[in-house]
Amino acid sequence: MEIAAQLSDLRSAIPGCHVAAFVDLSTRMVLAHDTRSKVPQERLDGLADRAVALLDTPITGDVPPDHAIAISADNQEVFLRAVPKSSDGLCLVCGHDTDAQAATKAGLTLLRGMV
Repeated sequence: MEIAAQLSDLRSAIPGCHVAAFVDLSTRMVLAHDTRSKVPQERLDGLADRAVALLDTPITGDVPPDHAIAISADNQEVFLRAVPKSSDGLCLVCGHDTDAQAATKAGLTLLRGMV
């Protein structure tokens, strides 16, 4: 299955998910995305930038985290990395009612299946 279809399936399977974007963390580029409604390119670029900022900063030691969650007044954003030091990332933009833990698990399952 191609990545666009996988992102669409993932976004549809997560209640309240508005955006699922596959990101190359080394270049800060969104390579593919699926959205419930049109999202400006600047917003997608911002997701990639935040993913890099959150996932490329080790909390302890030398190993960066495999996920991070950012919560704002409008939504919650879930940022995922396939495996430590991988350049494959996934950004999910969801509503506040979305189960972030379930979204993280589903996203990591997809990413790790791609590696």
